[in-house]
Amino acid sequence: MSRIDLYGDGSGTRSRLVWFTVAAITGIVVAAFLVDVGTAAPDPVAYDRTVGLGVSAETDAVMAGKQDVPKAQVFYSQFQYVVGYAGIETMVADSNDPLTRRQLGYPTAMYVHTYDDAAPTVDDRGRLTSAGSPAWTPATEAVYVAGSGARTAAGETVVPFADRTAAESFATAEGGTVLTWTALHGRSFDVDTAATVRGMVPHRWTDATERIDRSTERTDRPASVVVGREMDTKHGADTLQRAGSIQAAIDAAPPNTTVVVPAGTYEERITIEKPITLAGRDARIRGNGTGSVITVRSANVSITGVRVSGTGNRTRDDEAISQPPGTEDGDDEEWDQFIRTGYGYGDAGIVADGSPGLVVANTTIETNASGILLRKGSDAVIRDVRVAGTAGWEHGFMGVTALNSRIVVARSTFTGGRDGIYLHRGDGSVIRNSTFRSSRYGIHLMYTSDALLADNVIRDQEFGGITIMTRPEGNAIVGNDVRRTPTAIQPSGIRSYVGYNTLVDNELGLSTSARESVYEYNVIADNGMGARSTTVVPSSLIARNDFVRNDRHASAGSGPLRIWADDEHGNYWAGAYESPSSWMTDPDHTAARTAPTTFDRAYRPSSSVDAALHREPAATTLAESPAVRALAELRGSVPGARTGSVIDPAPVRTPHAPERIARATDSSDPTHAAWRQDLLNESGNDATSRNDATSRNDANSTTTRRMDTEPIMETQPMATTGVP
Repeated sequence: MSRIDLYGDGSGTRSRLVWFTVAAITGIVVAAFLVDVGTAAPDPVAYDRTVGLGVSAETDAVMAGKQDVPKAQVFYSQFQYVVGYAGIETMVADSNDPLTRRQLGYPTAMYVHTYDDAAPTVDDRGRLTSAGSPAWTPATEAVYVAGSGARTAAGETVVPFADRTAAESFATAEGGTVLTWTALHGRSFDVDTAATVRGMVPHRWTDATERIDRSTERTDRPASVVVGREMDTKHGADTLQRAGSIQAAIDAAPPNTTVVVPAGTYEERITIEKPITLAGRDARIRGNGTGSVITVRSANVSITGVRVSGTGNRTRDDEAISQPPGTEDGDDEEWDQFIRTGYGYGDAGIVADGSPGLVVANTTIETNASGILLRKGSDAVIRDVRVAGTAGWEHGFMGVTALNSRIVVARSTFTGGRDGIYLHRGDGSVIRNSTFRSSRYGIHLMYTSDALLADNVIRDQEFGGITIMTRPEGNAIVGNDVRRTPTAIQPSGIRSYVGYNTLVDNELGLSTSARESVYEYNVIADNGMGARSTTVVPSSLIARNDFVRNDRHASAGSGPLRIWADDEHGNYWAGAYESPSSWMTDPDHTAARTAPTTFDRAYRPSSSVDAALHREPAATTLAESPAVRALAELRGSVPGARTGSVIDPAPVRTPHAPERIARATDSSDPTHAAWRQDLLNESGNDATSRNDATSRNDANSTTTRRMDTEPIMETQPMATTGVP
């Protein structure tokens, strides 16, 4: 058989390819219609056999059996799996959503868990609990109690019953209104979504700024003790005590005062057990190569202006991690213990144990293990810090290891070691305006929700730039610049917001692996693969992104059709229907401005033809042929032709952020979008904010508020010999 040359000039070759593809698609169509799907509705399946959406896998209380979440399952006409919903309101929203219908087909059967014989109650925290086992009931036959006190991690929840009498009894006890399916179908509910997370992003930034500002109070305490013999005229030496070592000075200092450490090298390992400030002036604290150098066991300790080195190289408790817990549901407590003992007791430049209110500022740490190790609720502000780890990530550990601790990290640099920052149950943490180089992962989150990762610069990671794992929800990844790493951003969990990032020269720019999430206004350029869809159920909004000069713009794993657009607002795919270099030769897109906003046909980056458009101009003729257009229509309506595909039904003619694209592809310097004003406008229900986003982002992309970019001055200057 002769080889088919997709990009050849011969019209005969193109015709053979078209008719060969038509025949293949026709075969699929015939096979699909020959299948006898039957007329009876399918029976419900065990919930653990469904492909889940909602909150059940993301809520520890649910995993531990401390809370019930009403569940539903839906059989869709064009999806081979049963979709399980943790939360009836999520199922209702999907049943009202035209996008769900287009991607999955229409519901052929819907069931809900009914609580008639389960004795449901609601505790004072809004958690629904039951004494028995709910039963599956067809959704259209059930009745529902809405507006009771029952809530999940996402907000309001609806409780279903098979019998109205049981529903009325529950409503009498717990409040709420009894509704039929028809009435329920017309209601909306107060639940969190990825749009809620988008609206909270500016407030998370502001809250972090306020935490940073408040932390200065703990660094600006009156001096009480000076280390060494030299007089300290600046602080009024006549009124200050003097001590021969840092530890002696700490022991002598009254609480809420400052121990001043003049320039010099101090070969000590020290422990702080009272709320004081340790303030260095180009002071070097060097351990003996074993254990940790500074240990903190008190609330409200501040460490500023020092350089720490001489840590041990014990990265973790090898005996503890050699016996990991099982994998059965409900073993979270055992898993936490595994992490705390395995990761929490290695060596570090600074280790804090049950020490909330810690501040580490203007400090450099050279470490063979961790830089800063936080455990047992050691909430901390870390700013203007430099951590230099081992040259090979296998030999070191984390720049910051935070276990069960909420942190703010700002304007800091992490080089080498295993991960720049590793969080385990660090809900509400903020990592911003920091730089990560040459680690395994730049930022690595486990079991961490409601975090903000913003305006960071990440380069040359071995595995990934930003990686979020294990049951998170509500995280925001915004305005980061990630380059030269296998996977730039890989979130997981649900209800994430991933926006305004610049992802250049990676093997994979973006994995859209967080479900029920929003991915928008990202510049994805010069990557091997621009973006990959890996979720089985298409539940996220992916729109208003710019795909430029990637080897392949996008791909999808197994699953149904993925539609990447927000109504009429699609993505920009450079070279899709124009010259691959036109965005460079005509950066203002003057020619395109006289044309319609979107193209007259959809773009399918995962198809063999459309995927070649930006690399091979000859493919354009084939893409515009009537036969291929007809196949595209079939692919959008036939279940067998939809598997593993991405379609943008409204691709735009001009980029959303042309100036950011130009800067990012022309220079290796960090490129950030001015996203905060856009999101503030959206959270304030400014209807024009989305349409004006491009002009504001590019006009203001290099401007930031002074308070967010300049270091906060300390009572002592920062050591001048930081990591380059």
